[in-house]
Amino acid sequence: MTTAAFSLVLVAAAAHASWNFLLKRSEHKVAFLWSFTGVSFVAFLVPAIVYAIIDGIGARGVAFGVASGGLHAAYGLLLSYGYQVGDLSAVYPISRGMGPALIPPAAVLLLGEHVSGWAGLGIALVVIGVLLVQAQTDEPRELLQHLRGLGRPAIVSALATGVLITTYSLWDKKALDYLSPVTLNQFSIGGYVFLLWPLAYRARQPLREEWRARGWTIVAAGVLAPLAYILVLVALTTSRVSYVAPAREVGIVLGALLGIVLLHEGYTRARIAGALLIVAGVLTLGLAP
Repeated sequence: MTTAAFSLVLVAAAAHASWNFLLKRSEHKVAFLWSFTGVSFVAFLVPAIVYAIIDGIGARGVAFGVASGGLHAAYGLLLSYGYQVGDLSAVYPISRGMGPALIPPAAVLLLGEHVSGWAGLGIALVVIGVLLVQAQTDEPRELLQHLRGLGRPAIVSALATGVLITTYSLWDKKALDYLSPVTLNQFSIGGYVFLLWPLAYRARQPLREEWRARGWTIVAAGVLAPLAYILVLVALTTSRVSYVAPAREVGIVLGALLGIVLLHEGYTRARIAGALLIVAGVLTLGLAP
């Protein structure tokens, strides 16, 4: 991974963890999600149109973009549900951690990419760190029991969200052959805005409440969310998806810290060790050829 791509991914990870924190802190998750993606759609509409005109969009590009919007809308809905029933410091690491576990082998099988030994080590460190950072105890026996509780609604939602992250990461990597990062991101945001509109319409009162209570927070999330993904898409144009996707997970550390420090969700030595392993894995990925 190039230094430029690595830097972009680190900034994107911080922005991503921040808007997830804002979503978790909201009262009405779907209303907040739809509101800030609406802000994003309006804010980036003109740049997306300009890029679309300059680059030209064929039918295949439109098809890739529409499908990407559907995947992102499903991802946002599942993520909102996960935060409704679970902690940020658990749901965020699990959902983001599925990517490092699934994307590299999928990229090798589907996209013909190759993963170096150093990159494989970095990915392994990230995955182990993810398993630890979402733990709620330091006792080894109870750690195993915690892993057996994967049937809880919050955990199931987080795992399903992780699968969707893997899916849209691979899909969007291919979509970049036909669309610029800014244009593809606009299609993704459009998925939230248009496909989640029926839910938002039924939640008109929560929408008004969210804007009254968290108007500036909605605007902040509306800037952070597209910024985070555009930076990732730019990084994908110069680096392998099997490297970029795991490197994004440095945001897990920030997400866990935000949940622990600001939302008072508690912490364990296992979570601290997991965060350090994630950092080590990300640094290894950044140095991988």
